Amino acid sequence: MIQHRLILVFILASLCWSCALSGQKLRYEVTLFGKKIGETTIEARDSAGGKYYKLRSSTQVKMLFMDKRSSMSTDVLFSKDGIMSTSIFKNIKEDGIILTQAIWDNGKLIVEKNGEKSCVPGPVKYSSLLMYFSEPSNIRKVFSERMGKFFDLVKEAEGKYSAEMDNSSAIYTYSRGRLSELEIKSSLGSIFVRLVN
Repeated sequence: MIQHRLILVFILASLCWSCALSGQKLRYEVTLFGKKIGETTIEARDSAGGKYYKLRSSTQVKMLFMDKRSSMSTDVLFSKDGIMSTSIFKNIKEDGIILTQAIWDNGKLIVEKNGEKSCVPGPVKYSSLLMYFSEPSNIRKVFSERMGKFFDLVKEAEGKYSAEMDNSSAIYTYSRGRLSELEIKSSLGSIFVRLVN
């Protein structure tokens, strides 16, 4: 049921996408140990009075006997009231697919992650995709489309924020209100996502 409703919502959003008059597109380079391993693009468009956000990312890490590939997509729709109405996160790797879907229904956000359902009380007004387009100056909790839950955001200095998420931590650095660099500390090492344009 949740999957059918999400598909319908994103078909409608895609139709509105082509009619949109204004939008933003950001491109980032992904590096590990100083070597480029992929690219990420994030777009924001007006859609039926609300806002539609789209992220596409692909990476490939080749080290010794390891060859890890990842193809990630996130689609998020915020209503004209500024509330997240739907979200789909998908990450395709060689060892499987991670799928997290969320839909706003009857005053609660219903989240389904890899077949398991949970509920997020109250509306989501700020999610991780929005962090690319504006500095979260007064935000302390951010909804992760990937995890399907909130994480805490800590302001470390002017234009710099940190967060702990599952088995990794992240540092967000802003320049002129936009995310200029995201450092993700993982088991592989520090992965940097840097703004190209």
